[in-house]
Amino acid sequence: MSQIECYEPEFVRQYLKKHPQPVRSPLSISWQHESRRSLLLDDYDCCDAVLGSPEAFALNVKMIEADPATSPLSPVMGALNQAALDVVTLPGLSIDLRLYALGVMLSFVQKLPDDRPDLLRIIASLPAQMAHYAAEGTLTRLYQQLPPLNTLSRPLISQLGRLSLDWDKLTDCTRKFSLPLQISLLGLQDKNSEALMQQQLAEVWEMQGQATFADRPWIWTNYLVYRLYHDTFPQHDTLSVTACYLQLVSDIFLLRSLFSLWLMDDSTLTHEQIISLFCVFESWRHAPACATERAALRQLTQEDELLSAFSLLIR
Repeated sequence: MSQIECYEPEFVRQYLKKHPQPVRSPLSISWQHESRRSLLLDDYDCCDAVLGSPEAFALNVKMIEADPATSPLSPVMGALNQAALDVVTLPGLSIDLRLYALGVMLSFVQKLPDDRPDLLRIIASLPAQMAHYAAEGTLTRLYQQLPPLNTLSRPLISQLGRLSLDWDKLTDCTRKFSLPLQISLLGLQDKNSEALMQQQLAEVWEMQGQATFADRPWIWTNYLVYRLYHDTFPQHDTLSVTACYLQLVSDIFLLRSLFSLWLMDDSTLTHEQIISLFCVFESWRHAPACATERAALRQLTQEDELLSAFSLLIR
């Protein structure tokens, strides 16, 4: 039987080292030609292993026996996944600029003919091109020229109040009782209230949210890399590449809104509280109600998927 590469990030090894008898066992995400070890983030210890260390994604590679029953991953999706990982780890860029660069790259690829013989070579060259645009300032200039749109961000904030979030995942603290009530009230907003809340949350994130993560920037980088690595982004059974991108950016927006809501009353965020908030959100992503609530979120998109995603990147 043939052998394939198995990737095991350092976060899996460290998790097993700290928890020899873990409540959650690591997963194997397998394709015909590779396998990836990973964890679900709906458990605090798993979430902390993935997000808590800047070395979490150091990769260990070993050879294992291939499973002929696994599905193949198309060469194009494999190349896109690697290119996406390279783009969201470009050094010296904010998370917004990394996401913008990812969207620009995906938009370019979608315009290429599927039968182009050099398609894989072109995809592989795109991260270097994005790095060049970043270094010369083109990426920032184009990003800053995006028109300010709030058609999606405002109703998305209101929709946050209707999500089935499991607050039992939140670490014990005073905000464990007040934050759920605060968020539930979002679903009762009118248009004027939506506009005011959108402005307030953007200001809180700019003034307090970014400062909260300034000394631990790897948390958001790790989360982005995890989403691309764990989901083999933008591979999906039913969604298009741009729909996957919009869903990713929407999730980042919702998470930032959660953190901004926490900080609105001048509360601080400890490491445990940060990890547990990610855990609350990730628990929702894997909950049975998520599919229905995801559909409701997608119905809010009235514009082009790429433009809608770009509108959610806080500037």
